[in-house]
Amino acid sequence: SDASPETRAIYASLRRLCGVPMVPLIYRHLATIPGALEWAWSLLGPALRAGQLQDSAWAMSRTMQIEPVVKLQVEALRALGVSAADLAELHKLLAAYNRSNPVNLLGLRCLALMASDKHDAQAGRPMLADHVPVWQPPEPVRDLLPMVKPADIQGDALALMHVLNDRSDPSKSSPIWPSLYRHFAARPALLALSALVVPPAFNAIDAAADAVRLDAGERANTLAGLIDITQGLPSPTGDHRLAIIRAIDLFTERLPELIAIGALLERSFPPLKVNV
Repeated sequence: SDASPETRAIYASLRRLCGVPMVPLIYRHLATIPGALEWAWSLLGPALRAGQLQDSAWAMSRTMQIEPVVKLQVEALRALGVSAADLAELHKLLAAYNRSNPVNLLGLRCLALMASDKHDAQAGRPMLADHVPVWQPPEPVRDLLPMVKPADIQGDALALMHVLNDRSDPSKSSPIWPSLYRHFAARPALLALSALVVPPAFNAIDAAADAVRLDAGERANTLAGLIDITQGLPSPTGDHRLAIIRAIDLFTERLPELIAIGALLERSFPPLKVNV
């Protein structure tokens, strides 16, 4: 509510172009660093409007190799009292985050290259939007479950959050609580079922995340080569530039894991067309 008109306009464009109702946490974080969000949008905006960033990111996630260790049966969900409405809420959340997270990762990898001292800043790169047909974003996902504030997650839900987020290991505690899990906390049964599905697959998740990390790096090299950084805003300098690099490093470290988890959950639950 305190965002400037320019920031709100960027947020609206991000939501529309990714077909999701939420603003990714990384962009909300960049908005707290003077000049960072505007710089990022000046570079990624053309690639997003052209759809090339999204198409590449979604192709990356579609080809991910990960199979469920625990595949939930519709009869088991019915016996546990999970309703068709609960399953619909879960699939809407997964649709939203499985769209958003790959785009966030690939965009951040592009920004990391363009923030690097080693990045080639010569002019003359073709702007993406000048060379592709008009691109239409997908129909947006709407009306997600509310996101529960971390301070309001208590008791068993908090314990499950630590199982999922920290792998029950305090040494692996992360300052980022994935937004997807905070939505699940509004339906504790979804959080509990996720805690049955995800931990047995941690090894598969790590392998898939490593593959996504490599794939995103290769795709970012291609996309960054098509973005004319001389047409973007100057990069923030000094402490602000260091803050941007720290934020990019923090989020890109975790996003491949979250992309793998999103794909795993989608493949572990019955499809929405199954009646519960």
